[in-house]
Formats: sequence, structure tokens, C-alpha cells
Amino acid sequence: MLASVHNEIRREKLLLPGETIVVGLSGGNDSTALLHILVALNKNYHYGWKLHAVHLNHCFRGEEARQDALYAQELCEQLEVPFHLFEFDVPAYMEQTGMGGQEASREVRYGFYRKVAEEQGATKLALAHHADDQVETILFRFVRGTRLDGLSGMPKRRWLEEGRIELVRPLLPNTRQELEAYCRENGLSPREDSSNRSRKYKRNLLRLDVMPLLAQVNERYREHILEAAEAIGQDQSFLERLAKEQLQSVMIAQKQGEIVIDNDKFQKCDVALQRRMITLILGYVSKQTEWSSQHVEAVLHLSSGSRPSAELHLPEQLLVSRVYGRIHFCPRGREERIHMYCYELPVPGTAWIAESGVWVHTSYLERPMDWERLPENEAVFDADRLPGPLYLRNRKPGDRLALFGSGTEKKLKELLIDAKVPRAWRDRLPLLAAGDVVIWVPGVRRSAVAPVSEQTRRFLHVRAEFGEDWREVFS
Repeated sequence: MLASVHNEIRREKLLLPGETIVVGLSGGNDSTALLHILVALNKNYHYGWKLHAVHLNHCFRGEEARQDALYAQELCEQLEVPFHLFEFDVPAYMEQTGMGGQEASREVRYGFYRKVAEEQGATKLALAHHADDQVETILFRFVRGTRLDGLSGMPKRRWLEEGRIELVRPLLPNTRQELEAYCRENGLSPREDSSNRSRKYKRNLLRLDVMPLLAQVNERYREHILEAAEAIGQDQSFLERLAKEQLQSVMIAQKQGEIVIDNDKFQKCDVALQRRMITLILGYVSKQTEWSSQHVEAVLHLSSGSRPSAELHLPEQLLVSRVYGRIHFCPRGREERIHMYCYELPVPGTAWIAESGVWVHTSYLERPMDWERLPENEAVFDADRLPGPLYLRNRKPGDRLALFGSGTEKKLKELLIDAKVPRAWRDRLPLLAAGDVVIWVPGVRRSAVAPVSEQTRRFLHVRAEFGEDWREVFS
């Protein structure tokens, strides 16, 4: 066993000489074997590792859990490994958050792993997942719904904190039976968690009932599942590289916790890459590490819908919205409601609209401009024909715009919809009003009010300077 684990660590470079390593220690068979093996390898091969064991009492099993903690502490004393004991009322946390038992336990446990790793300057977190755990994980994901990424199983290594703490699983090639034999041979008496025998946990049903039936079909089913998972993992790695490259070509904007993609370009990609791009995006904008195929398919369905806009609410308070040709992934509530504002516009001069992130510049021109050919963020008016003083404000109910050349008016709401301005941006957009009359919607359209003519003597030039955030609206 020592030679097997040692070869795996060296071949995959899972642990390097001199590293500080946090080891998850439940006191059960697998984690007991892992800690004992790492201590033995450290002694035999002089790796210079600094090992720190972390144990969490989840407060599920009363006295039994306290005995588990006591055993873990005594084991660490025997092996001369620093021991970090934590106790946390996970049942109360479940009630507070609405999480399930396994999800809540995992979140709390990993939080303490991070805490000790940061305090001790650790670069690695070693966990005792083994081959049987891998098979259970693959089967569990398969029956619950997953794609290739889920069927490839748990990775041997992944970043827990980007560039700082790496999670490694040195025992993945080894079976539960091998680890039990190792503990017996080395006089170890690990604790057994009674909840592992409870069939109220769905994963236990796989281990206790389903997997023995699979063994009757083929005794080597574990081996075959793991071989398939390795091949799937290689295929998935290749496709994920392609998906990352493709994602860069469809992405419009990326900020902390937010991503906007071009849906038209996205729809032109092969659906196999679309699914992987969605999974990548969900991983970028949320802390959740695994997304089910149902979530991915829901986003896929939203992206191909025929309505101009649609919204999808996912776990982790994540909002996915499609507005015209864009899909926006962000936390719910990120777009704050904008209060009503109205500012007098200096002429000539410059005004900054903080609510919008827009500069508006005004000046008088000595000679006329070809105002019909100006870009949509500029406009020229006959200053002497304006119906009132100039203001910059956001929209309000009942706003209309007089359409140049038609002699009719159009509701501002309809105008913004036709211009495909996303709903979340419509209240931010500053409007130029002369008195109570809206005369210009920057970036969209000028009204028929105060047009320049041969009789015009004073030409008012107005230009809106939009910030980077507006690029996704008017690009």
C-alpha cells in the first residue's frame, strides 16, 4: 500500500517536498489510513512535509461524534501530527439556510479546511476519497442526471482557492478493501460512522444495495466504470479546452461575478460546446462547484427561446436573463433599482450623471452641422426654438417622443423596446428634456423638436459619452 500511494504521489506530483499539508481526518477507516500513510512516507522518504489534521464534529450524532473526535485526537498524538478540532451545529445551519445535510456539512467542513490552511500557510489539502468513493460518485451523478464532466468522476486534484490551496486525492486508485486491510495490518482501530449504514441517505442505497447487485452482474464492474471514467475525463478535457476557446469568441463582457455573452454567436456553436460553455460560465459566476444537467439544459432552452427576453432563476441566487441578442449571468439583485433623478443641463458645459455613468457635453456652434448624419450619441438643435430650459432626467410614466418627419408621437417605452435597450438599463438612460418635453434619447433617437433649418442662428450641439458598462447595450 505504501509503495502504491508513493508511486501515485510521485507520478502525479500531488505532494511536493517541504509542503505544508492539511489532511481531512474524520476518524473513519479511509482518513485514518491516509494520515498514517502520509506520516510513514514522510518518515521513510524524508519529504519534509508539515502535516496538519483537521476534524469537524458536525453535531449530528451526540456522544458517538465526540468519541470520533477523541479517537482522531489520540491518533494525532501518537503520530505527532498537529490536531485541529472544530465543532459546529450543522443541523441548526441546515435550518437557517435550507440546505440538505450533505451539502451543509460539506460547506462547513471545507470552510474549516480553508481556515487552517490559511493560518498554517498550507498549499495542499489531502482528502481520503478512494476508488469505491469514485464509483459511488459516478453512479450517483448518473442516476441524478449529469453529462460527461460528471461521469468523469472526482479529479485527482483541483484548486480549492485559485492559485493558493490545491485539493489532492492520493488514494483514488485504491479500494476500500485495501485501506481496511492496511488499517488491520498496522494495528489501527478506526471509528465507524453509524450513519453510513442508514438507508435514509440515497448515496448509501447505492453502496449497500445497488453495488452488490452490480457485482453479481460482473465482479469487475468497479474496474470497468473507473476505466470508462478515465477515458471520459480525457475526452472531457479536450472538449473543455475547445469550449474555453469558443467562450472567448462569444463573450461580450466579464466582471466579478458577471458574464455577458452574444447569444447569436452562441447559437452558431455546436450544441456539445454550448453545454460546456454554460457549465464554464456557471462555474465562473457562482461558488457552486457542480451544476446538474437540468440546470444546463434550462439555460440552453432559455438561449434558444423565441421571445425577445426571458429570465431563469437558478440556485445560489443566480439570475440568467436573455435580452434580445445577449445572455446575462449575474447574482440576483445585482442590478439596483435607480431612483428618479433630474438635473439642469449647463449650456455650454459638461454634466456627469452618476446614476447612469454618462457624461453629457453641450456647446454652441458657429456654423451648422449635417445633424441628420450625426451618430446616435450626438444631436444638434435650434437653440432659439427649444420649448423650455434643458434638463437631464430618467424616464417616467407617460413619456413620449415626437417622431421627426411623421408628425406623430411614440411612447418612450415602445421606442426603447424597438431599440432593444435591455429592461434593466431603461431607467438608467438619461433623457434630454426641454421643459416637460423629451427631445432626445441619447444613443437611440432625436425628436422632431427644434430642428435645424435655414433660419437657425444658434446651433446647440449635445454629445453623450457613455462609459464601458454601456458597451453591451449599444454595441
